[in-house]
Parts: sequence; C-alpha cells; structure tokens
Amino acid sequence: MLIFFPTPYPDELLYSVCARYHVRSGNISYKRTLDDIFENRGLTASVFLPSGIGSLVKSINNAGTFNEQKVIYKHTMFLFFTAFHSEEKSQQIYQSMCSDDGKSIYVRAGINASGVSQNKNLRFCPECMKEDKEKYGEHYWHRSHQIPGIHCCLKHLSPLYNSAVRTVPDNKHQFHIPTSNNCIVAKESYVFNGVKKETKTAYLDIVEKLAPYIEQLMSDPFPKHDLQWFDHKYRSKLVEMNMAYYTGRVKQKTWREYFSSFYDNEVLQLFFSSLSNEGDWLSMIVQKNRKSFHPIRHLLVMSALGLSLEDVFIQEIEEPFGHPNWYCLNTVCQYHHQPVIEEVIITLCEKTKTPIGTFTCPRCGFSYTRRGPDKNKNDRYRKTRVKQYGHVWNEKLQEYAGMGLGLRELSRKMGADTNTIKRYLALDENKKEIAIEQCDIDFEKQVWLKLQEKNPQKSKTELRKENKALYMKLYRNDKEWLEKNSPSPVKKKSVESVDWGFRDREMLEMVKETVERLLCTNEKPERITISRIGKKLGNLALLEKHMTKLPMTNVYLKSNIETIIDFQKRRIRWAIDNSEAEESAWWKIARKAGIRDIKNEALKDYYMEYVKCKKVKDT
Repeated sequence: MLIFFPTPYPDELLYSVCARYHVRSGNISYKRTLDDIFENRGLTASVFLPSGIGSLVKSINNAGTFNEQKVIYKHTMFLFFTAFHSEEKSQQIYQSMCSDDGKSIYVRAGINASGVSQNKNLRFCPECMKEDKEKYGEHYWHRSHQIPGIHCCLKHLSPLYNSAVRTVPDNKHQFHIPTSNNCIVAKESYVFNGVKKETKTAYLDIVEKLAPYIEQLMSDPFPKHDLQWFDHKYRSKLVEMNMAYYTGRVKQKTWREYFSSFYDNEVLQLFFSSLSNEGDWLSMIVQKNRKSFHPIRHLLVMSALGLSLEDVFIQEIEEPFGHPNWYCLNTVCQYHHQPVIEEVIITLCEKTKTPIGTFTCPRCGFSYTRRGPDKNKNDRYRKTRVKQYGHVWNEKLQEYAGMGLGLRELSRKMGADTNTIKRYLALDENKKEIAIEQCDIDFEKQVWLKLQEKNPQKSKTELRKENKALYMKLYRNDKEWLEKNSPSPVKKKSVESVDWGFRDREMLEMVKETVERLLCTNEKPERITISRIGKKLGNLALLEKHMTKLPMTNVYLKSNIETIIDFQKRRIRWAIDNSEAEESAWWKIARKAGIRDIKNEALKDYYMEYVKCKKVKDT
C-alpha cells in the first residue's frame, strides 16, 4: 500500500500525477515507481487512456475519495474519446483501463484509425503554467491541452506549445513532469508555426465556439447511444434545414456547400478533417453506417448545424409522424381510436417532397395515409386518404345495408361519403356475376393456349400484338395464370467482364504521358492531382471510383501526386526559368508564381537555393 500519493489538481492527467509521485518519492528507477503505484513493473506509462487504475486505487486504499470512476472520468481522456461510442464499447474500454492489460484500449477507442492524428508531444500553455506555479507552486500536464486537433488553450484561447516530452517515448515506462527544460517557449515548439495569420484567426474563432462542447464532454458523462443514433440526429436536422429528404437521403452537394461555408479547408486541415483527403468523412458521417468518427469531427458537424450536446445526446429523435403506437381510424372497428398500429411506412411525395405515412390496423385491415409532418397531437387522429377499408368495414357495411338503412345513415356510421358507399355496395352485387364471367375467362384461356401452339417461335410481346384484346382481358382477370402460361422471356446475353489487368496497363501509360506533359510544359504549371489527370483524360470517374482495381496506376499516381508545397516549389522554378535576370527578385518571382505567403521562410529558402544552383549551372 502507498504511504502517500499526490492529490490530483483540476484537469490534471493521471500521467502527470504519477510523474509528480516519481519525483517526490525519490525513486531512481521508473519501474520502481510503477511497482509502487500499480504493483506492476511491466505497465506502460500511457498518457491518454492508461490501464492499471484498479491496482492504483487498491494501493491507495481510499476508495471514498479516490475511486476508479473518479480517476477515469476526471484525470484521463476517457469521457472525450468514448462520448460517441455505444454503452457496450465504452464499458469494454472502461474495464480495460481498470485492468492491468491495456493492449486493446486504443484499438477499441478507434483512435488510431480515426484519421485525426494524435499529438506526438505533450503540450502546454505558458499562461496556465504561470497560473499553476502561482497557485500550486508547481507545474502539471493539463488534459485539455492534449486534445487532438485542438491547438490552443480552451481557457485563454492562446496557442499551445509542444514540449520535449513524447507521448509515445522510446522508454514506455517513463513519467516526466513539465519543467523549464522540457517546456520551452520557442518558434520551433509553436504549434502554429508556418500557419497563415488569417487561417490562425479563423481557427481560433471556431475553437472558441467548440470550447463549451469540449469542456462538457470532458467533465460530464452523457447518455450512451448506438452509432446510428448520431447520423439519424444529423439527418433529422438536415431535413429541417431542407438539406435532406424525409426518407433519410441527404442532398450531399448542398450539405457539402453549406459545411464549406462554415469552415475553410485550410482551417479544417488544422482539425485533421480536410475535405480534400481520400475518404469523404463529411458525407459518411450523415449516412447509415457502422463506422465511428472522431469526437472532433462530430463537434464540427454539430456546431455547423447549430446542435447542442443536449440536442444530440438527450432529446429524443424527432420523426415526421411521432413515435409508435398510432391509432386505428376505422369507425366500425372495436379498436377505433386505440393505439394498435405499431409500424408506419414513410414515402416521399414527388411533387411537394413532403413525407406521406401509411398506417394499417392489424386488427381490421383498415389502411390510411396522412401527409406530414405532424404539427400537433391532434394530427394523429387525421387521415388524408383511405387506401383500403378492410374486411371488418366491408362486413359491417353489408350488415347495415341488410337492415335497410339509407345512404346518408350508412355514410355516417361507416365514416365514408355516399359515393364510396354506393361503389362498395355495387361491388357486392357484381360478385354474383363473377361465376358467369368465369366461364368466359376459361374459354379465353384456351384461346390463348391455342394461339401459342400456332406461333411457337413468338415471344409474349409478339403474341400480345396478335390479339391485344384477348391479352388485356386475361391480364385484368387472372394475371398470375397469364404469367405462368406465357413464353419465358429471352435471356439477354451477359455482359463481358472487364479485363482490369489490361485496363490498368493501358491507363498507366495514359497517366504517365499526361503527368510528363504537365511537368514538361513551358506554360504556367498546373498541379498534378487525380482530379486534374482524370479530367485531362476525360475519364475522371474511372480514377475516382475504380482505383482499387488499377493497382499499378494507383501506385504511380500516389508517388507522383503533388502536395501544395511541391506544387509551390515547381511554380517557383517555372517563374525563375521564365524571368529575366533583373526580374529575379523574390517578391517578383513570388508574384509571378502566384505565391500569396511571400513571408514563408521555407519557400524563400528554396527560391534562394534554386537561384544559386541555376547560377552555378550557367557558369
């Protein structure tokens, strides 16, 4: 049992508390510290989601004020990383953190496969360090400074700095406290190093809006939901904003344009959520899928849609016709105005694009539709059209008609207009004539069979042309018999499969020629991208949708596609090569090359190096 253990500070990482214990204990070996705290020398000193917390609590033996839940909720990144996970997965991660085996924690949390990069170094805020020193007499690592994609302090909205302490060090058993030696405020450690001023300003404005979301997620456990809950929430809001249909299909182009109006792509790159990368997360996050997404991406979507955490996690999902059960509206059914209908079929009106719900009573077969969405509770008793009245309604109609009731009285009792009553009564009279008509139909069937015998080579369509009246009569009266006793449709020839190996080799040659042409031209350079090459070849769809079937082309493209920096350097070379000696000043070359950020030191250094090399070649 531990004799002492430091009291955690607000927002302090458990890693930081263990580091402070290591210093105060006087231990020389980090493994001795692990043995003291966790009674396990092989444990990894994990920064974000550590394991062995159950052993730590037992060592402290003070479960009243220092228990597993308090440690995990208040001093790890658990609440943030599992906010959008299901209850089952969150519990698995929680139990792994309590146990001494933490191998599967990061895999289960989906951190490594999320597309949002983890911080390589622990980060610090100079202003927080100053305040901590004044208040507590020492520094410590804050949880809120380590959130992936958040590069500024949520309290001061000031940029963070990278410390010299790695989040995944070579020695996985080490704990390091923040000091003046490993937390140096310098240009090299500045997280916004090389970021444009306007991009930085826009980014900080967005983080200021996201800060309340993040602080809530880090401090309060919200109700857990399945993955489908969140995309359903987003689609419901998109429907409300006319960016999706009530059937759930999203107007992806409209949604993308709307989202892009909120966030510039350069700003999204700072959140590791660019829309130009492979795998369009923005369209997938609002689709029905089983893939989880990083909390940062959820927060970006929520902020753009104006949704609060309470809207997403607590409020029930709104449906155009509410939630089950619905009422039977058959006036002669014993379950009239009782909630016996458990399912609704929702379709979309082609003209108005509004939802139409179809409700069918399982007791009497009465089926009706209602144009939505419902605006109040009384709408649940409203119907737009009756699709079928059902067997109970028909039986009651015959019963009341046999009692000699008039049309108006029948209309009132049956809940239908007089024309409907007349039509259904006439249908009943027609049933008496069906037996007579059946004899005629049997004769027509024999005629149809003889027609086939005379024309064995003709198809059903050709036979139909021979005697159209006969065909239509059989179609209306006994469609099933007609289908079974007609010539089988001629099978279409199967489409020949594509030789993807040949297409890959052919496409590779065409792509190589296009790339070489783009690189060798004396015209103003064009950036080499998949989209550009596809458009040049007039075959963009093939490169975008079937790249996995073109392995050689894929490898070549990946090795030759230009990053923004590569493209800027090529434009600089082009500008220098196509300028006179007196026009070779950096600002003139930058303007000709279309370089906006002329203060970019890396590009300026490249320009100077290229000019130097060019002079050497010329001499």
